[in-house]
Amino acid sequence: MIATPNRTVLACLLLLLASTSWNLLAEPKAKQKTATQSSSAVSNDSYMGLSGEELWSNNCMRCHNIRPPTMYSNAQWDVIVHHMRIRANITGQEQRAIVEFLKAAK
Repeated sequence: MIATPNRTVLACLLLLLASTSWNLLAEPKAKQKTATQSSSAVSNDSYMGLSGEELWSNNCMRCHNIRPPTMYSNAQWDVIVHHMRIRANITGQEQRAIVEFLKAAK
């Protein structure tokens, strides 16, 4: 009689594990659709509703003191932000929005 409750518990755990695994596997596709749908509604000069200035301050202030946009030339900002795209794991759209802000703020 001791084996029956253990089998029941084991069966419940297996069902829970299967359910959780299914949710984890199915979730990225749902998120992918949401991200694709929302990106089409967002303008080209912003990402997820954030302006280039907001992206600049949110991403760069994590590790750096904010530099004024006039500190570097447009060509220098292009190189700096491209380098930081790789280091900070920002998207190309975010990179473009940040560079556009920096160039326009001069």
